[in-house]
Amino acid sequence: MSKLTKVDKDKIFHIASHLQLTTNWSRNREMISELYTENAPDMEMATYWTQTSDFTYLTPQAESVFGDYLKSIKRGDIVQSERLQPVESLPDCYSMSLKLGSQMLGVMLVHLRNEMPLALAERFVDILLPQFLLARFGTEMQEEVEKRTSTDKLTGLWKRSYFNERFREESERLSRSKEVGSVAIMGMDDLAAMVRMMPAEELNSMLDQAGRTLRGLLRQTDWVVRWDNFEILFYFPNTAPESAVEVFSRCVKAMSRINPLMQVVIGLCSSAETTSARGLIQLADKRLNLARKDGRHQLVCFASKSTGLQFWEYKV
Repeated sequence: MSKLTKVDKDKIFHIASHLQLTTNWSRNREMISELYTENAPDMEMATYWTQTSDFTYLTPQAESVFGDYLKSIKRGDIVQSERLQPVESLPDCYSMSLKLGSQMLGVMLVHLRNEMPLALAERFVDILLPQFLLARFGTEMQEEVEKRTSTDKLTGLWKRSYFNERFREESERLSRSKEVGSVAIMGMDDLAAMVRMMPAEELNSMLDQAGRTLRGLLRQTDWVVRWDNFEILFYFPNTAPESAVEVFSRCVKAMSRINPLMQVVIGLCSSAETTSARGLIQLADKRLNLARKDGRHQLVCFASKSTGLQFWEYKV
């Protein structure tokens, strides 16, 4: 490895003495961006996290360099090298695995400009890694604890109380961003009607299967909540109601395969109609009741701009 100049050593020391990472990743990104823009301006860095399949842009131009690559990354692209290795499809880019002990956390991507020496880049990465990996590991442990306390034990879906806390913040974001999201409530009315005639073990098994089935069908970004004993609430970010209707076609078929009693009715609305958290839930509930009054099974009640309020019956 080539010797470092005094200037390089001072820059590395400056990063090491000012870096204070926590589980607050908004603050972490801001701190890393500022320190590396000032002391290593010829580097761009991003990270792909293997457990969650998401990524973090750490420096100002990282998204323009790595954006397309990260959106299409596959597990086969993940390197196992603990030192920076060239990325064949990205000129002047390098990657290395991120491990804490034997646990694989992700991949670090680095882009170099102006013929910055690779050995120097590795020193800048090395000074970041101890805190960086501990912060990420701490975040994953924190999320696991939150998951254990925020999910319904029987179905594995979110608890209503946890959803309410999160959704207030999300509705404020929707109001600012003008993004369209959809909210729906699914009622398992036939199952509810039979509750007194079924053994508790059989009922719990069906609810457990329903929770696992729905989680397996939906995207990681979708929210699924055990809203009541026999009602499930959904929130689909960045999804128009027409698209949500198509998603439910898969859900309805999968639920009916669990048991004939798992025929459902659905009330659906979107943030194009209101961005109030309470208003969205009330509107979804109102449409659920309209679907119930219709009398048909496997039915969703929703509204579209072109035709207004309508009912869609799923053929299973």
